[in-house]
Amino acid sequence: MKGSRPIYVLLYILVAFLLFNSVSAFKTGFSWKLIVEDPRNGQLYYGVPVQPKDEFTLSYRHSVSGSMVYGSFEITSDGQINPLTTAFTTFGPGLPWLDASVKYTIENGLITVYHDEPPREHIRLWVSPQTGETITMEDGFYQLAAFSDYPLLVMIHVKQ
Repeated sequence: MKGSRPIYVLLYILVAFLLFNSVSAFKTGFSWKLIVEDPRNGQLYYGVPVQPKDEFTLSYRHSVSGSMVYGSFEITSDGQINPLTTAFTTFGPGLPWLDASVKYTIENGLITVYHDEPPREHIRLWVSPQTGETITMEDGFYQLAAFSDYPLLVMIHVKQ
């Protein structure tokens, strides 16, 4: 039986290695990706690992007011995108209007509107070097307007 000990040690190391890798993959969400692609031809621009409860911010420079707009979103447990807030300093076309139908705060000139709407499967939007759309996540920045000198249609969604 003395000679079989190295086999047990090797099996123990192998099991520990496999268990560690499976837990790491689960924790980091390697099985899901936040996809940014051209919906017309499927050209993939980004595939960023995500998991439920991860949040990201989509920011851009408003084409009329020139001020920055920040939208925050959360990945749901079923892989959808839940709108959380829209924050801005200056009103412009397409931005939420403040009235009794929306919950909002104003702090240091920043207006934050809190959304109460159902999650969505995807976000489709035109990006442009003029407006500089960027996704910010815990691990970095992803420039969406960097793929073309002209406006470009992109779709953001979670692939499970």
